[in-house]
Amino acid sequence: MRLQRLNLDASWHFTFGDLKFVIDPWLIGSEIDGFKWLNEAWHIKEPVKLEEIPAFDFIVITQSYEDHCHLNTLDLMDGQIPILATGKAYHRLLKKYPKREILLIPNLGETLDYKGYSFSSIKPNRRLDPIYYALVIADKNKEALFYAPHGFALTKEELTQINSLKFKLLATTFTKFQLPSIMGGLVNPGMENVRTLYKQLSPKHLVNTHDEQKKMSGIVSKLGKVKYADYEQIKSTGEFNFLEISDYSPIILD
Repeated sequence: MRLQRLNLDASWHFTFGDLKFVIDPWLIGSEIDGFKWLNEAWHIKEPVKLEEIPAFDFIVITQSYEDHCHLNTLDLMDGQIPILATGKAYHRLLKKYPKREILLIPNLGETLDYKGYSFSSIKPNRRLDPIYYALVIADKNKEALFYAPHGFALTKEELTQINSLKFKLLATTFTKFQLPSIMGGLVNPGMENVRTLYKQLSPKHLVNTHDEQKKMSGIVSKLGKVKYADYEQIKSTGEFNFLEISDYSPIILD
């Protein structure tokens, strides 16, 4: 497995077996959640340029929100490249790009079989926003990737459905980000959730994602309470097989 950050937040290039794909590309400009007065954010370090992304065959969009489903970036990417997306992002993208090849990653219990691999999304048991999906990608040998940029609380039933998989990588947020409940409540659940997922999935490797200390303006930045992880302290404990990836250099995992 090969990993490369494309920004310091939640954009990646992955090589997993025969798969080469980009996940949640936000590579130009700011991202706006609804309105600038509500929330606008900018990267602290310029992302990888579009023309410098390693070759890839498709794009994966895990969430419908602008910092994952960044339409201005997608507008500049090759429109012939397929997009695989979880439920809410899928419907947003279909509306925006009615002529592009956009495939739905179904909820756990069903799979999208694509290029010999299975893709499933896991949707939290809630009806109202915010809804943050997790993603599972598995090969024919049951080796798998679990991607949860907003963390995830797995139920017993969900754990039963994935307990045959051997997770090579868990990628999840280490940040705790709390808003007033009327604005979405716990956006990122922090290290307590990392510990729970790590225990549940027993991944061979752990990396953090969606933890950039972005420049922000708007109401969200004023009301949000953020606690970022201390990566050196985490590594020093030996609690996790954690790999900190702090730049855009590619990393090979065994």
